[in-house]
Amino acid sequence: MKRLLGWLMIPVLAGGILSIAGPARPAFASFVSGCSVDQYTDYNVRRLDAQAYAEVAIGEGYEWGGGCWNTNNKDDTPGQPDSNGEGPDCSGLVYKVWELRGKANDIGFTYYQDMQNIHGAFTSYDFHAPVASDPFIAISKSGMQYMDAFAKNGHVALLWTGPGTAAGTDYVLEAYSDADGVIVASRSYRTDSNYTGVKREGWTPDCWPNCQGGPTGPVTVP
Repeated sequence: MKRLLGWLMIPVLAGGILSIAGPARPAFASFVSGCSVDQYTDYNVRRLDAQAYAEVAIGEGYEWGGGCWNTNNKDDTPGQPDSNGEGPDCSGLVYKVWELRGKANDIGFTYYQDMQNIHGAFTSYDFHAPVASDPFIAISKSGMQYMDAFAKNGHVALLWTGPGTAAGTDYVLEAYSDADGVIVASRSYRTDSNYTGVKREGWTPDCWPNCQGGPTGPVTVP
């Protein structure tokens, strides 16, 4: 359901004809017309880097087919037609957070800035049922780590923290709907048989660049 700007319709009798009067809907300029920043190749991408990137999208809008947002944590174009307004859809968010590339055996990283309008080549079904050439693989949901994803045909969400305090309940970050935008919410996708677990290939360990000698952070196996 799209977010709509409410307005009051008032019956007005004008010249003996009943008409409906009210303030006109605002004419939106296309948000994506300002989304033209560059991308660049990235070489060492840790899960914690991906989480930090995803965090700034919280509160932004949702746009089916979209992939561009700023970082003010609100939807700047409520009611905007799909693909012209601010925000990603669920698969577009994962594509940018995971810094994916194409679909053919390409597991390198490309950093897409928030204000770059790109959705990517993958649908929620692609994440749900990876093939050998995809840069991500299906994994057991019991072994998932943060920034892995739950995916079904129709939706994909990133594991934010987990498992939660209740068995089978996790907090996920997801581009959820036009009404909700990008949110962090408690979900039971881990125990929902419609969802599979999926992992991005090629993560740099979280301890990088101090994985040997010196202080390290918590080690995450890529």
